Amino acid sequence: MALKNSIFLRGIFTIGCLYSACYLLACATPFISPVHGYFFSFASLFFPFILLGMIGWVLLSFLFYRRWFLLFLFCLAAGYQNISAIFGFHPTQHYSQKKMAGNIRILSWNVNSFLTGSNKTNAKVLEMMSLIKSSDADILCFQDYSVNKNETVNTSPEFISQSTQLKHVFFSKTGENYGVIIFSRWPFVQQCNVPYSNIDSPENLAYVDIQTPYKVLRVYNTHLSSMNMHVPINNMPNSVPIKSIYYDKAILLQKSKLSRLAYFDKLHTKQGFLIKKSLDSTALPFVFTADLNAVPSSHVYHTISEGLSDAFLLKGFGFGRTYDSLSPTLRIDVLLTNQLVKVKQFKVARVHLSDHFPIISDIQINP
Repeated sequence: MALKNSIFLRGIFTIGCLYSACYLLACATPFISPVHGYFFSFASLFFPFILLGMIGWVLLSFLFYRRWFLLFLFCLAAGYQNISAIFGFHPTQHYSQKKMAGNIRILSWNVNSFLTGSNKTNAKVLEMMSLIKSSDADILCFQDYSVNKNETVNTSPEFISQSTQLKHVFFSKTGENYGVIIFSRWPFVQQCNVPYSNIDSPENLAYVDIQTPYKVLRVYNTHLSSMNMHVPINNMPNSVPIKSIYYDKAILLQKSKLSRLAYFDKLHTKQGFLIKKSLDSTALPFVFTADLNAVPSSHVYHTISEGLSDAFLLKGFGFGRTYDSLSPTLRIDVLLTNQLVKVKQFKVARVHLSDHFPIISDIQINP
């Protein structure tokens, strides 16, 4: 019996060592681009679960392999960069609807085209518009935006501007009625599109310089290439149009969603380099809002966020999920700032309206 127990424990130890090696590779996702292999795309996506498994193994090693415990604990700590990016550690921070003097409130939301295509969704669209108006935001940044207008609802730029009193609008179109849009309480000094010239895509990085009562604030807004994970494209006839797909459609005809994920992860990495170049080129205080379609343990997130502050990590708690489907770990919508901006509060509004949750933050521009 003792011999069998010994063989069993050695087998578990071997499995634990192999798992630790995989975990260490997963910890390298901030530094190794997914262009070097599918593993790093999947490892970044599933890192929270890989982390939970590693925590379990460290606890097991403390009980049965104590002489190796510190080594495995050190391995666990090696993932600090991803751990600190995926989890907020501020349980006592509470969001106040009251906006303090000197604060600027920003709402960023992937509005899922305001649910165009069916009158059955009108009630949800009206709820979305009510939330937007009641947020008392000074700046609105919408991704995946298009106009939904019928006898019941109206999400045109003109109507949103009138109903929110945010009179200044920049609609960065990537199609006739599709793109990202920015609304502001204060006038624009400049508005600009930065095309993603390193990939074949009409999407771009939009920004405006806003003359606030304090200083000029640059606000970025973008939507990285959609992966269309919920679209059964392989079963669709070629004549059916696919929103925002202008690049290689062959990958979308594959049945494997994991292959699709890896393909778009590479595109996001290329887009991330252009975003970072633009962010690094300005001396203005700025806020970067986006649907990254990438998680915080991904290479693209770490590329873009290097040297910046993440509003959720400063004020949030937990995983901060922003995508209303699949996994509770999917925080793919972000609000980042440079060091000239101070984040005062932040929240993810968990409303089941779009397929994303809106994120809202109050900021101050440093004097």
